[in-house]
Amino acid sequence: MRTTIRGLTVAAVLGLAGAAGADDPKDRGPKADPKGTPLELTITGKKTTYPLDLGGLTADGYKKMVGAAGKAGKMPNPPEVDLAVEIKNTSDQPVTVWVKGDPFDLSLGLKGKGAVNAAPPLASTLEFRIPEGVELAPGKTHSIPVKNLMSGFRGRSKYAYWTTAGEYELVATLKTGMSPAPKGAKDAGEGFGEVKLTSAPFKLTVEDKK
Repeated sequence: MRTTIRGLTVAAVLGLAGAAGADDPKDRGPKADPKGTPLELTITGKKTTYPLDLGGLTADGYKKMVGAAGKAGKMPNPPEVDLAVEIKNTSDQPVTVWVKGDPFDLSLGLKGKGAVNAAPPLASTLEFRIPEGVELAPGKTHSIPVKNLMSGFRGRSKYAYWTTAGEYELVATLKTGMSPAPKGAKDAGEGFGEVKLTSAPFKLTVEDKK
């Protein structure tokens, strides 16, 4: 079976989140594109504190290891978490949302002083995985378990790591399709429109191992 390489080099995408300017406090809630899309993306989880385990490496040593592993095509396991991403229908009518398949792309971005986000080249098979949808009644949600900080195309094209103890924020971004298509959405076929949802930041605390 043929394969293709997706993504950029690790050197181009490996970096410290949080290096950019501070977010506008007015712009930190959930977002939907196109505006008016009746879906809301939220990260939930009762466990918000996690241990720092770098396998005996320093923060700088761990970052170098991640970079070298990405170039070799074998990323280290990202931190395990116990979270979920929820898609909520905020309208008064039922909608159908894609929750599986290649057009469904859920990405996780970590922000904080010691955050590292990497998107190494990805070898993947060329077959197209047909999207699968679920119907959401008004006010109902669909929950997607998040067990580690690996995400992106087919759930394995983006990796996030923390390298120091401290406070972090996790943001989920979902590219998918919904029906009926919201006004202004790009046509995705069969009555679906392409939409992009972004969650509000979810706070996490990382502590040194005791």
